[in-house]
Amino acid sequence: MFHKYRTVFYTGQVIRRTARTPSTEIGPEVLLAALAILDDEGPDGFTVRAIARRAHVAPMAIYNHFEGVNGVLEGLWIEGFEGLRDAVTFHTSSPEEDLFNAGLAYRSFALENRGVYTVMFMHRFRNFQPSIEAAQVAAQCYETLVVGVERCQQDGLFSNSRAGDAAQIIWSACHGYVALELLDINFATNRDETFRHLLTTLRDGLR
Repeated sequence: MFHKYRTVFYTGQVIRRTARTPSTEIGPEVLLAALAILDDEGPDGFTVRAIARRAHVAPMAIYNHFEGVNGVLEGLWIEGFEGLRDAVTFHTSSPEEDLFNAGLAYRSFALENRGVYTVMFMHRFRNFQPSIEAAQVAAQCYETLVVGVERCQQDGLFSNSRAGDAAQIIWSACHGYVALELLDINFATNRDETFRHLLTTLRDGLR
């Protein structure tokens, strides 16, 4: 989904970009640079100057294109929730299997996109408040999970729970496991198998 670094290859040698980024590329380059900072340094290093330096643009370019660091965060937020929504969307003839695969995909997305997952869930950035549009994108992602539960209910599963409640329980449990894993506070003997056990336990408990 996201590519952290960009390099130019010429005659077998790696040439690192040092010139200013063209204005048409500033948006994508800034988001990539922001993700690289989150991956390498975490939220503490997330400033306009640091992003500009990593993206090879002037700090003013970030204000012009994103109105500052909050605009960069909003761009990452929207791309993150759109990517997560796509990742957890399954629609086969087996709703139960689709929901299970959505859980697996949720964890994979978080582990493969740690920087953007930090923006979405793991850190409260000072003065950042998602716009109505950004909040709607996040809500659409949650609605994908609700629809998955509703499809299971049509097959007789989760009949004792409201779809929204069951979806909240599933999301909370998956996020809790993933958050601990991202913080390296996971002492499971086999993290993959334990997460699959979590999903089956949720399914059987809500059944």
